[in-house]
Amino acid sequence: MNSDHQSGSELSKIEQEVIVLLAVVELIRSMVNREMFDIGDGGDTNILFRTRTHHRFFAIALVDFLSEIDQKGPVPKAPYLSAIRRISAQPSFDVGGSVSELRLAAEDFKHWLEEEIAVDVWLPLLDQQLSLQPTRYCLHRIVGNLSKHNFLRSIGVVEDVRVLFAKAGCTVEIAEIIPSLEQVYEQLHDNVGLYHASVIAEFLNNLLWGIQTYLQPEFEHSWTPDQIVPLRYSYQYPAGLKAPLARACYWELMNRVRSGPIFRRFSVSSSFKQLY
Repeated sequence: MNSDHQSGSELSKIEQEVIVLLAVVELIRSMVNREMFDIGDGGDTNILFRTRTHHRFFAIALVDFLSEIDQKGPVPKAPYLSAIRRISAQPSFDVGGSVSELRLAAEDFKHWLEEEIAVDVWLPLLDQQLSLQPTRYCLHRIVGNLSKHNFLRSIGVVEDVRVLFAKAGCTVEIAEIIPSLEQVYEQLHDNVGLYHASVIAEFLNNLLWGIQTYLQPEFEHSWTPDQIVPLRYSYQYPAGLKAPLARACYWELMNRVRSGPIFRRFSVSSSFKQLY
């Protein structure tokens, strides 16, 4: 049986890059948009979610961003952020260092996620006051998965929580942790997660602007207005872009560059960067 699906090994480097970049842009835009939150005016600012439900969706989409690309997808399996860093190291569209902003944004976010923090939690059902020390990546992986699944779909996350508890001096079985999951979630999501949200939004927005700056020269080279029909335009596909999926992604990616990121560049107040 013939199939139109092409694996990452069958796609060229530039085709894989285009597909990944569009996926990253679409995923980040699902988190960083005006339906999700507002940002304050001026220089140093913060974000304000529309509702608690929007904050919960932000956590779910974030854990997807921190996860690996599907193994059966058309590009090699890797976490999205790792894929961005790989593109930044060997870019296909760099013109005069246009990729440098994207490279810096990806490295900054990576280092922030890898840092270990101290989080105090009170667990009345276990009668324990614990000082947990997760990396920010670990914390948001736990929060995002608990936002998405109930306890019967979160046993792997419960194991991560058990490891954190053990490091904090509390050795308990998985069955003992499950009744306390909601308490863990409330303290990590409502307190730390909400505190981190503004900084994470800044990192994600910086990635969008990094992609915008990186691809702007390609857009200017590729965009071709129709000489007869007003407002009609086309894009000139670069060499090596042959696969139908890659061409479709390129067209949409160029449209995203044409419209630009939703938010201006913004910097979050230092008061949201000092705790946790």
